[in-house]
Amino acid sequence: MTRMMVELVNIGKCYGGHYLFRELNALVQPGECLAIIGRNGSGKSTLLKIIAGLVRPSSGTIRVVANGRELQTDQQAAVIGMVSPEVIFYHPLTAMENLQFLLNGRNLEATEQAALHWLKQVGLEKQGNKPVSSYSTGMRQRLKIAVALALESPLILLDEPSSNLDTEGKDIVGQFIANALAAQKTVVIASNERWETEYASHKITLA
Repeated sequence: MTRMMVELVNIGKCYGGHYLFRELNALVQPGECLAIIGRNGSGKSTLLKIIAGLVRPSSGTIRVVANGRELQTDQQAAVIGMVSPEVIFYHPLTAMENLQFLLNGRNLEATEQAALHWLKQVGLEKQGNKPVSSYSTGMRQRLKIAVALALESPLILLDEPSSNLDTEGKDIVGQFIANALAAQKTVVIASNERWETEYASHKITLA
């Protein structure tokens, strides 16, 4: 099992001479959850993208460590499962086809049976052969969760994971987070939903 540690050391992000945030520090170990909270526009999603290696910080250092070995930015994608607006699907393809494509990209089992298993986990098994273009916003969010589940990544990054979900969908998110922590995965959530941040052992509050 891959055990992940994420460390933020004096992280800052500056746009046009104005710091969105600066000197942020945190250490998240396996089985722990970091919650990033703050008002809209405070930089929650930006900080999550920095942790994911999608955005460079203006100052400070992010360390992503797998089993004691620090990963380079180009190695981090292989250990990350992400639920975020950054996750993009091929809309003309079905949910099943999208999931199989993404599983293939990680060299994981990508049979129809395997894809159907993960779609069942989020209640999309009956819509699996429909094109994603026909999906509602909430259904696409469920599909993102299915992808994160299927990748079985040791580092889970969640950006407003229950956005556009009904009560059943929110229960799926809660179970996902609880199971990830029980499995000693490392979780980072950017959210202002109090029930989501209650899973956190550490918090960063952005102004």
